[in-house]
Amino acid sequence: MSFTNLGIGSGLPLNTLVEGLLNAERVPTELRLNARQENLQLELSGVGAFRSALSSFQDTLGKLTANNAFNQQTITTSNDNISVTTNGFASNGEFDVNVQQLASGTQLKSAAIASSATTLGSGTLTFTAGANNFTVDIDAADDLSAIRDKINAESGNFGVTANIINADSGTFLILNSTQTGSANNLSVTTSDPSLAAISTNNTVNTAAQDAIITVDGNTITNSSNEFKNIIEDVTITANALTTTENSRITIEQDTASARELVDEFVNSFNTLSTSLTGLAAPRQGRLAFDPNIRQIRQQITDVLLDTVSNSSVGNLQNLGIELDDNGLLQVSSFSSQNIASGSQRLSNALSDNLEEVGKLFASDDGVATRISAIVDTYVNSDGVLTQRQRSLNEQLEDVSEERAAFAVRLADFEQRLIAQFTALDSAVAGFNSTRDFVTNALRSSSSNNNSNN
Repeated sequence: MSFTNLGIGSGLPLNTLVEGLLNAERVPTELRLNARQENLQLELSGVGAFRSALSSFQDTLGKLTANNAFNQQTITTSNDNISVTTNGFASNGEFDVNVQQLASGTQLKSAAIASSATTLGSGTLTFTAGANNFTVDIDAADDLSAIRDKINAESGNFGVTANIINADSGTFLILNSTQTGSANNLSVTTSDPSLAAISTNNTVNTAAQDAIITVDGNTITNSSNEFKNIIEDVTITANALTTTENSRITIEQDTASARELVDEFVNSFNTLSTSLTGLAAPRQGRLAFDPNIRQIRQQITDVLLDTVSNSSVGNLQNLGIELDDNGLLQVSSFSSQNIASGSQRLSNALSDNLEEVGKLFASDDGVATRISAIVDTYVNSDGVLTQRQRSLNEQLEDVSEERAAFAVRLADFEQRLIAQFTALDSAVAGFNSTRDFVTNALRSSSSNNNSNN
């Protein structure tokens, strides 16, 4: 404080008086601002926890609404001769596959040429494989290496790779095409006979051919090694010829992954519910009696109890999943002579009706789809909780600004008090000086009178 010398002249406790007046001005405002800041920070912390809990639940909902969430299948093959994938909707079953022939592209070999530095002539080379074609312009100054590079660099090249092999019998331009299938044999023509050695005079080392497989004895031919929908909703890729035993494909619905998803949904909802209960607790909750918590609880509960028209399963209760007395989800353990337990109902639905279980969660009016839309209104960029966080931060900034403005006002008030009490100190000091002078004069006069007597 800058008023520690007050009262020296007057002998009055002016420092204490000024300090008391400053505290009377400062303390109520500081207490009010501190309480306001503490309440805002507590609420902001609670809203952050609220939003985080919803975002975590939203992550689980995202898994449930993914396109392939309940379309997972387990696929095994008895060997590596084939690879198999499904779109998730294939029927369960076992199939024997025999790879009789792999698809291949064409390989062409040019006539013998003196060396890679040899020039041949000028003109246009045209490369054709089925419906695909492209051209390359050759200049008279282009040697075999330059011709190779031009072929490989041509922007319209549909998959022809040129290489040079230097053999005992001469140098050869080798052309390999990625266009497989017997209808896609590669041919090269030229506009000038000087380029015949690398076009019309080419030798076919390997002709393009189709892939041939059998599935349960049925022969299928294809221009590539990838066979789609030979088994409905299944893609088979031939990797190697069958030399001994056929490849056995086994396709089963992945009910274990589906059950894990359902269990994750139940556990994630219960984690959210427990978090919201703690935040809204009347005594210790950071968001006690919060209307947003009450509102979203009711909205989600309504969806959990509602019927999904797009799924023959109907609702979560038919799947064996129910809300208990504490508002938590559980797979019901109740059973009777006519009603299977919730666990049994869930297992049956996953085994026999997996697609409809998926619709129960992920269709347009599915449980996960609707709850996800509700959560979005709270946590997205303009959601209820996002706007609430923004407002609380703005209010905290207002408190900081008010605190700074009050500090300025308090400093001004202190200076005015110092000026006023400095003047008082000076005036009282003057009065004291006059008093002392008069007192001393009277004493002196009285002393003189007594001496004369």
